[in-house]
Amino acid sequence: MAEFQSFGEFQKELHEPGAARHSSETPPDSVPPIHRPPRKRSWRKLFLRGAGGLAALACAVLFLPLPVGDVRLHGGETLTREDVLFDGGITEPVNVFQISTSELEDRLRQDVRVAYVEVSRSFPAYIDVTVTERKPAAVIQDAMGYAFLDKDGVVTLTSRSIRGLDLPMITGIKLEHALLGDTVRQAAVQTALQFLGGLSPRGAQIFSEINIGNPDNIMAYTRDGIAVRLGDGSSMTARAELAENMVGDVKVRGLAVEYIDASLTSPYIKLKQ
Repeated sequence: MAEFQSFGEFQKELHEPGAARHSSETPPDSVPPIHRPPRKRSWRKLFLRGAGGLAALACAVLFLPLPVGDVRLHGGETLTREDVLFDGGITEPVNVFQISTSELEDRLRQDVRVAYVEVSRSFPAYIDVTVTERKPAAVIQDAMGYAFLDKDGVVTLTSRSIRGLDLPMITGIKLEHALLGDTVRQAAVQTALQFLGGLSPRGAQIFSEINIGNPDNIMAYTRDGIAVRLGDGSSMTARAELAENMVGDVKVRGLAVEYIDASLTSPYIKLKQ
């Protein structure tokens, strides 16, 4: 039987330090744990971190010397890929995202070998350079040697010798010192180039010389010595076609001729007596 305890002693015991304060109905082990709500993710922070990473990657691609893509050359004969990089001021490793296509195009136009150029981008990471090169069409003597002209009269090459080169000569006048890249605009020279430009590729192999010393009586000469009169050089493209056909006819017939007159109104062949 439990020992009798007065009410005063019970209260005193209840207020002593360390006294149990739990109800008989709720034992200490049954106290529920405290649940904290989950922390919400900050989508704004995630977005800023992602944007920062992309910006850093873009800066690396645009400014660091990383190899990205390549430059491809189409149509070059004497012009090489290395020439394209040099003209464009492009260093290796090539990074196509650091190259301005319009600037590269402008720089390549300054190369005397280039008659036409187009620069474009293609998937996935290429820069395509398509060129048409200037080709020498004739040789003319200048003060220092010889100048090689394309069909427009642009000096594509200068040399002290023409040995080993098989191109028609423009004779009858002598240029002053011709510089690489100059354009010869003299009317008589342009007339001669019009004649040569009016010939077919096969016809261009027939003629070896065109003499413009007398602008009223321009003469062309075939490689086997046939003289062709071209008059004052008017309508030279049409005269070139006519002259080529007349020379071809003479060769087919095996005629011995003194000269051919490629007059558009009254062409004729003067036979040797």
